[in-house]
Amino acid sequence: MLTLWANFVFRPQPTTHLLWALGDEQTRLAIEAAHERAIQRVLERIECHIAVIRFGTDGVYRVQPPDGLVAARFRHPESRAGMPLLHDHLLLSIKGQRLDGARS
Repeated sequence: MLTLWANFVFRPQPTTHLLWALGDEQTRLAIEAAHERAIQRVLERIECHIAVIRFGTDGVYRVQPPDGLVAARFRHPESRAGMPLLHDHLLLSIKGQRLDGARS
């Protein structure tokens, strides 16, 4: 079976999500903002430097996805055991659209 998604999980280090769980509102908001920025930077790096669409014989042609990446993201505030754990799941499509409109 062909996988069409790459699965990522983003979470702060344990001491940070503990501070997030026990901190006041200002502390939680600051940690969430830093967490959000870290995710954005990773996605920007993937989009600018890693994501390429290969096409042609033996994938000889390579282009960046013209309309960016397609992803679905879900934020969870706790672990499966019910303990506080700030983390995001991100599904990133490994399919893209070429400049000529065809999908690769």
